[in-house]
Amino acid sequence: MEERNLKLVADNNPRKRHLLLLLVALVVIIGLGIYFLLTDFSIQKVEIKGNDTYTNTEILDAMKEDGYVNNTLLMIAQNQIFGQTYLPFIDKISMDYDDSHILKVRVKEKLRAGVFQYMNQYVYFNENGIAMESGNTLFNGVPVVTGVKFNEMKLKKKILENKVPVKESYFNTIVSITKKIATYKLTVSEIHFEGEDDITLISSKYKIYLGSSSYLDGKISKIPSILKTISSSYKQGTIDMQLYTDEKPIITFKNMK
Repeated sequence: MEERNLKLVADNNPRKRHLLLLLVALVVIIGLGIYFLLTDFSIQKVEIKGNDTYTNTEILDAMKEDGYVNNTLLMIAQNQIFGQTYLPFIDKISMDYDDSHILKVRVKEKLRAGVFQYMNQYVYFNENGIAMESGNTLFNGVPVVTGVKFNEMKLKKKILENKVPVKESYFNTIVSITKKIATYKLTVSEIHFEGEDDITLISSKYKIYLGSSSYLDGKISKIPSILKTISSSYKQGTIDMQLYTDEKPIITFKNMK
């Protein structure tokens, strides 16, 4: 009986050695795989395209603050899984590579609906009226909302929720105007409020008196064709839409020499 047990123990030793060798081989293969993954796909250059208002440096700095890994494959995988956008007015980022050491980043930016001036800063809000970011730069094509005074402004909050005398209907008017400006592709540099029912748009050297917030869609939808018509003959002037209704679309123009 004792001889049989000794024989069984002896027979098991080669199997254990084979398993140990297999384990060592797997560890070596995994180690080599990790080594090549880290070295062959290490990032030596980041190419960023598609950005218009954010600079390459701003985007790269934001990436490095949010889970940056010095590896093209891992960055691509991370972006596909988590879908990072990194900055408030970036809608989507996609990543790929041609050269394993060059990470190619494609950026799709969001629309900045409008901007307020507050405490010597420009505070940008999105299409939902949420203050998203502030800075010293005034971007072209973003209408500045004036005539609305703030006691306090906080990011990630709706304009309505900040300490400002803006009631809900007033807030909805601001958001509605900025959306319609984008919809009709108007170039408006300023939206000025003397009150909720006294609204003026500035487009180049033309002042457009909207008057009240009534019939906004009808009024703003007419502006592109009006500007196209008058700009061929007049370099500046005022467009008065205060008496406009959908039933009686009264619009007058006064040339300002």
